[in-house]
Amino acid sequence: MRISFMTTRLLAPVLFALSLSACSLSMPAGTGGSTSGGSETLRLAQATSETGDNETAARLFEKVLVTDPNSVPALLGAGNSYAGMGQNSRAEAVLLRAHDLAPNNAEVLTTLGRVYLAQHQSEKAVEIYDKALRIDRRNVSALTGKGVALDTLSRHKQAQGVYEDGLTYYPTNFILRSNYALSLAISGDILRGTAILQELVKDPAAAPYVRGNLALVYGLDGRDNDARATLAHDMTPQEVEENIRTYQALRRMNREGKPIGSLVFV
Repeated sequence: MRISFMTTRLLAPVLFALSLSACSLSMPAGTGGSTSGGSETLRLAQATSETGDNETAARLFEKVLVTDPNSVPALLGAGNSYAGMGQNSRAEAVLLRAHDLAPNNAEVLTTLGRVYLAQHQSEKAVEIYDKALRIDRRNVSALTGKGVALDTLSRHKQAQGVYEDGLTYYPTNFILRSNYALSLAISGDILRGTAILQELVKDPAAAPYVRGNLALVYGLDGRDNDARATLAHDMTPQEVEENIRTYQALRRMNREGKPIGSLVFV
């Protein structure tokens, strides 16, 4: 199911679409690590990563690491690229090395947290995001990631507290607000969750994942026709009906008191 971070379709996952924010792959001041960040190959690798060509970017980051195995930007970039290719164990290995070299680099930690979420290790992800937030309590990737990790564990009230903290810093952030609404709905406050999402979808900048979350909330509330109308903006009729069947199954589980967080925030 693809809902929590930025995607709407329950047919396919988050990520690992887990992109919480764009990775700059730059080395924050004071975090230690190699001075090779200005190399042409590293810059080319970072530029390639930004285009989404993870395979080529990974090879370029690996080339940097041959000559400078302690380059934190290259380790971070390689981890991000491996994660983008679904090679999460490799991503974890290089990111742990980067963390050893630069323990106060919040970007390394948030990328590692994303990898743990992709591996369905939500408890580990919460621990890693907490480390990042001790370094930078306003880190939007850590706030969003921790909220999602808690929601996958069906610890919705705690997740909502994290989203609320994030929204004090970033009140207009679509992902935080959308995830907050979805968490509210799953935990029983469907009216408030629906109201937030109905407001968000009116914004011309609203991405499809916002409509997807609204459709899911409609589905949890038994409003299948409203869910269909919402999904029709972004999906084929066949995809719409597949999602409706998924919503119906989630609704039954929710009524029976079964936790559904891991099925929604994945």
